[in-house]
Amino acid sequence: APEAARADTPEKPTGPSPAIFYPLALGNAWTYEARGGGRTSRDTIKIIGQDGPWFLDDHRGRLRVDSDGIRDRDRYLLRAPLVPGQGWKAVEQMVVQRFDVIANDAVVSTLAGRFEKCVVIRNVQSLPGSGRYTTEWSYAPGIGLVALKTTAQQKGVEQEQTSLQLVSFDRGSAK
Repeated sequence: APEAARADTPEKPTGPSPAIFYPLALGNAWTYEARGGGRTSRDTIKIIGQDGPWFLDDHRGRLRVDSDGIRDRDRYLLRAPLVPGQGWKAVEQMVVQRFDVIANDAVVSTLAGRFEKCVVIRNVQSLPGSGRYTTEWSYAPGIGLVALKTTAQQKGVEQEQTSLQLVSFDRGSAK
């Protein structure tokens, strides 16, 4: 009888833990190359401190891990379950944003190399008219954010706006 009862309860999707996709430790540093508006630049973001559960970076960012995922001050960046078709919502500037997991086994190539088993998160916002603005974040296990891409679609034409790709990742505690 217990077997039959279990079959009626849909199993909650699990997927990999969000914590493995954003290693937070003092000294960890990510260098990115950003492209957009005809310009290319490089920047390094380094974790330089801790405030209770929050990890602080040198760009005024605050990140923390909790039982649901990885978040900044305003919203979850990664939230369990990291399974395609799952997602979460956040309110930013009075607008409800939706974040959807579109893959948890993607292969992403960047200047830092090729990463497997990446989680890809997508956010789509409507633009005036019938346009839309799409942001996609790709996170690699044990590394963190490896790529970000924004595109705008107006009148059926999609155009890349900005892209960010990982150049290098330095583990502070390994030194």
